[in-house]
Amino acid sequence: MTAHPASDWHPIHDTFYRLHRIYQMQWAGLDLSRYRVAAAPFGGPIALVRDDRQLLEAGAAPVLDSAISVFAASGAAIGRIEYDDDNGGLLLARIAGFSWNSREELVCVQEDGNVRVFSLGGQQEPMTFSLGPEAREAGIVDCRFWDQGFVAMTGTLRFVYVNDIGEPKPRMLAAAPGDLMQQRLAEMPHSWAVVAPHLTLSHHVEVLVATGRTVVLADASGMQDQLLDQGPYTRISVSPNGRLVALCSGNENDGSSRVQVVSIDFQRSYSEYVRTPGEAPRDVAWCGSDAVVASYAAEAVLVGPFGDTLSFAHAAPVHLVQELDGVRMFNGAAHEFLSKVGDDARSVFQIGSTAPAALLYDALDSIRAHSSRADEIVRSIRDEMPQAVDACVAAAGAEPLVEVQQALLRAASAGRAFLAVYNGDRIADMCRSLRVINCLASLAVGIPATLMQFQSLPLEAWIARLLHRNKHALALRVCQYLSAPADAVYVHWACAKIRASALDDDALFNVLRARLDSIGAGGRASPAPVASYADIAAVADRCGYKRLAARLLQLEPRAASQVPLLISMGHDAAAMDAAVRSGDADLVYFVIFHLFKALPLADFFHAIGRAPAVAGRLFEKYCVATGAPVLDDYYFQDDAFAKAARLAVLQALAEPDAARRIARLTAASKQLARATSSAAGSSAHVPPIESRALDSHIRLLHVQRQLEADMPGESFAGLPLGATVARCLASGNYSRAAKLRTDFKVPDARFYWIKLHALVQRRDWAELARLANAGRGKSPIGFRPFVDECVAALQFQEAARYIPRCAPDTHAELYLRIGFFREAAQAAVAARDADSLRQIHAQATDPALRADVARQLDQLAAGSR
Repeated sequence: MTAHPASDWHPIHDTFYRLHRIYQMQWAGLDLSRYRVAAAPFGGPIALVRDDRQLLEAGAAPVLDSAISVFAASGAAIGRIEYDDDNGGLLLARIAGFSWNSREELVCVQEDGNVRVFSLGGQQEPMTFSLGPEAREAGIVDCRFWDQGFVAMTGTLRFVYVNDIGEPKPRMLAAAPGDLMQQRLAEMPHSWAVVAPHLTLSHHVEVLVATGRTVVLADASGMQDQLLDQGPYTRISVSPNGRLVALCSGNENDGSSRVQVVSIDFQRSYSEYVRTPGEAPRDVAWCGSDAVVASYAAEAVLVGPFGDTLSFAHAAPVHLVQELDGVRMFNGAAHEFLSKVGDDARSVFQIGSTAPAALLYDALDSIRAHSSRADEIVRSIRDEMPQAVDACVAAAGAEPLVEVQQALLRAASAGRAFLAVYNGDRIADMCRSLRVINCLASLAVGIPATLMQFQSLPLEAWIARLLHRNKHALALRVCQYLSAPADAVYVHWACAKIRASALDDDALFNVLRARLDSIGAGGRASPAPVASYADIAAVADRCGYKRLAARLLQLEPRAASQVPLLISMGHDAAAMDAAVRSGDADLVYFVIFHLFKALPLADFFHAIGRAPAVAGRLFEKYCVATGAPVLDDYYFQDDAFAKAARLAVLQALAEPDAARRIARLTAASKQLARATSSAAGSSAHVPPIESRALDSHIRLLHVQRQLEADMPGESFAGLPLGATVARCLASGNYSRAAKLRTDFKVPDARFYWIKLHALVQRRDWAELARLANAGRGKSPIGFRPFVDECVAALQFQEAARYIPRCAPDTHAELYLRIGFFREAAQAAVAARDADSLRQIHAQATDPALRADVARQLDQLAAGSR
């Protein structure tokens, strides 16, 4: 018969704490006092390494070897880490501290300032980084850790910290001022603790250092003495919410020891526990945010919020693991969990409770037996039935025993039957969560997580914990049960299969493909499995299965994952083909840059030449945009004379010096000639239009240099032909402009336009008249432009000279435009243009002219009748 749930409750002040035995440890007979221990939170693994700082007496008790042994929380061995240096020598004597991070990676900080990070299952190569030259020279003597970072103390009593182990950037905390160093930090601290960045107001890590009889607060900006006088403090522990600090100290006068809880600013004291005789605690941890557990040689003492205590006897000292909602305590014999009893559980199980939830739980047997007493109970709590059901569900989530969980959920389900409206999803969700939690806590798995811990991490994190222990079948069932994606499970299984397999490449590929292609609803084969073949191929490559890795990569649909791995495997051509097929220019550039760094220049050019054409074009585009000189060599080796010529032209256009510009253009002309010769064969003597244009531009540059020499103060370099001619005309050098017209065969119409504009701007009316009379008085552009240019320059008299040479039907309009009303009237009468006459009549101010225009309009009107 199951004991009453409240039988293992322990009262303290106005609340209760529960000590629940989780496991009888499977490492029976192991003396933990001989080892250094690191236990992970969230029911995580326990790492043991032999403590080489103490001599071990030979005996019958088992002794672990020099490797780091990893156990589940149940004491079952789940892994082994060979901690060797590059030459195979053991490094255990150099471990200054080690702990688990939130991803269940073992972080080992060495005395020489190097840090090594190991995965639980050994699936990945250990990550290694250094804490910097000062840590290497002074050495590391101690460490403190939090979820994702740590602080290390050097031999010179400086602190170096890493905020994120995934992206390590070691930084030093501020050094102590000279006076503080002499008074406080001249010797090794008695103890010290870390305040994690997410718990501080500055969001930077802080360190509490117990030195002398006081505590010093150190951060990145400086150190501050807290001015305490009751030390020395042998233990310091910061509460999970960062608001309280537990201080352990001893009294030299009476031999007592004390555990005191104060505020984080050390201004207020909340509780105190004095122990006589004064045995110093071996370890201190927080049980929630308002109670402290201190571990001694034969017992663990819980100090409550008001100084009340609870004592729990143990045959051997226990190690404490601080959790979100309690403390795990384990030694060589047993593993226990101490936690505060929640309000919902108290309302149900507290002796004498008359809460609706307690009545509903007591009525469960009567409801099953269809007793009339059940009806009486239900009637008495009918108005409070929703609260009773919710309390039973919540209490089930806090209970560690499966039988009690089932009873509470049955009571909640029975109470729900009496409610017309109630959302039963909460009961269903609780059932699913508890079923997964109980599977995790089973002896075969050994992850004793509570509901609060389970809900504080995403499901992917718990699946990853199962995969670290190679529990693939259970992880897959959990994913299916909770309707979660199982991609990570299949990928991890495939990687583990490759590491442990003795099959050849083809047989192993068939095994993997058969399983991975079956991903999908109902186990149907899927042509596009959701698993990542690139991750599996990477493991196959590291394990020496080269052909298997290549075949797996052919199944990877994501080029961004496929290409980097192909490069790391040395398949550069395949990587380039995959990048080009993806249509991702950045991916193609990634391969190009890799080839450029990895190959000699000649081999790189050959590789680009053998690659798809788009790779070469992207390489050319990049070189042109960045001005890389390597493009000249690429064109030369590829005999791309036309491209080399275009590149030389672009370089020449950006060249400010005229002589160097001519030299570059001359080289471009030769390259064009070679391109024409190689492409046209026997027709090479006929220059293409590009060659003729380039030669003409070179001749123009020579002419411009001569013009600058002949006309000091004028700048011609870089001007197009039309602008060069215009500048000569604007300077009055008509003969050089005419010579340019002849030498470069400037069309007559174009030359007339240029010269007309220049002469009007110069106000050279005589030369303008000669231009109009040249060519036997025939202008290739007509004479209307002459009129327009003069009008634009407000030279109406000059404009009037050229109106008679324009088309007759435009005379009236042009005269009217320059205000010559009498001439406009004569032209309009000659053209019988009534509209123009009306405009003249409206704009003219001469009365005689207006009368004459009106008479002409009448005559035109009479003639039209």
